[in-house]
Amino acid sequence: MRSSRILVVAVLTLPIFAGIAAANNVVVANPDLKSPGSGLAKVEFDLSWDNSWRDSTNYDACWVFAKYSTDSGTNWNHATLSASGTNPAGFTVGTGTALDFVVPGDKKGAFIQRSASGTGTVANTDMQFVWNFTADGVSASKKARVKVFAIEMVYVPQGSFYVGDGSVSDVRGQFENGTSGAAFQITSEGELTLGGGGAGSLGNNNSTSMVGVTSYDDFNDTTSKTLPAAFPKGYKAFYMMKTEVSHRQYCDFLNTLTPAQQANMEDSSLNFNVNWRNFIKKTGSSPVFFGCDANENAGSATNANISLLNQTNDGEWVACNFIYPHRGEAFADWAALRPMTELEFEKACRGPLSPVAGEYAWGNTTLETQTTSMTGKSSVSETPNQGNCVISGCSPGGAYRCGCFADASSSRQNAGAGYYGALELSGNLYERTVRVGIAASRSFTDAPGDGVLSSSGYANESSWPGFVGGEVTGWELGHRGGTYNGDSLSARVSDRFWAGCGNNGLHYTIGFRAVRSAP
Repeated sequence: MRSSRILVVAVLTLPIFAGIAAANNVVVANPDLKSPGSGLAKVEFDLSWDNSWRDSTNYDACWVFAKYSTDSGTNWNHATLSASGTNPAGFTVGTGTALDFVVPGDKKGAFIQRSASGTGTVANTDMQFVWNFTADGVSASKKARVKVFAIEMVYVPQGSFYVGDGSVSDVRGQFENGTSGAAFQITSEGELTLGGGGAGSLGNNNSTSMVGVTSYDDFNDTTSKTLPAAFPKGYKAFYMMKTEVSHRQYCDFLNTLTPAQQANMEDSSLNFNVNWRNFIKKTGSSPVFFGCDANENAGSATNANISLLNQTNDGEWVACNFIYPHRGEAFADWAALRPMTELEFEKACRGPLSPVAGEYAWGNTTLETQTTSMTGKSSVSETPNQGNCVISGCSPGGAYRCGCFADASSSRQNAGAGYYGALELSGNLYERTVRVGIAASRSFTDAPGDGVLSSSGYANESSWPGFVGGEVTGWELGHRGGTYNGDSLSARVSDRFWAGCGNNGLHYTIGFRAVRSAP
């Protein structure tokens, strides 16, 4: 097994700049590969992040997983861990904060989270999880390289919650109880009657005002449908990415794909365009993607100054737009996560609280305007606690840095945080959500990705809507939560104006955020 000790040292810094009940500045460092026994290898690493928390409501976590290569980095595969459960044999949290490894049954990664109530910085050294390389078809004679990835998450606990807020004036297409206009309470993951107008059915208040419903939506007051028990409704506990996918995270994803897979996950036409995507570039014929400095001339393909990478004004951490539906699903599958449903979106925003008419993700109708003057590509120097929502009128232009309004002292309101600590659920970029108003989406289940993509780079999950093995064929994913150049109505928690609009092409207002059901 000694030859398996050959390792690419992958130092991944994934700062999320979070605040209210939020972690930030996540760093995975000093990975190493050790052999504890036959068919198993220990992956050792250091993990740190700031402003971590665990309280009586919920906690933050990092979803940590590994990719390995046995051909000098040409192909990267997803590592399978040795066992599931909390703190399996051979797993160690090292020196530092008391943490738990929570490994789901598929063993495709681990949630690392505080084991007891507390707040502050986590900085643990010599952490180890165990890779079952035999299960992945790797022999002990192979030379292996390993990369370790960490994505910040928030835990959304099991429990009842409301969808819709009962307002009837300008919140479009929102959920309601039958046709009563009242909010609908979800109390289990059981089967629901969708539409039809009966009391106790999940209705919507004005579907004809929603984009796309006339051509694709069957969610109405006259015909009832069934929303199966297997469709994730948000009652069951789940983990959600704290922010939308950043340019850096998308680059990390691209850097583990083959050139053929990359070709379906990126567009050279987007490079160097400040209003579209200006922080991902490809240099020469090499399939290497990297973030670029925000001060570069994004209109010139000759200005690719990577020496400025990781400076404070670097655009790597700006939310990544132009993510096709199939690209978002590919990212989720690659990370062993999954898309979220529009019901889970409302749970993450509102939590168990009674709804407030016209509320945003932070629980009221107060918009705080960012006053620092910025334009699209320089939107990487926002001031925490100055503004809470990136929408038209609140941002000068372009998507902002993930978690930009929050720091350790932020309130939920001025951080722009949902009830459980997720950021930018209102504004910045639209969230892709699995919709309830189309039959092709209602077969969706909470099955996570397995870390394996097709040879073309597409997701391979059979229950995922629309684009298994290829391009999207219908409008199975809609949009929720508003965007940086959208109006304030679309940023409201209950507004579903765009929930029926798949917009399956590229668009500069659309990002992605993944989730995973709790073990």
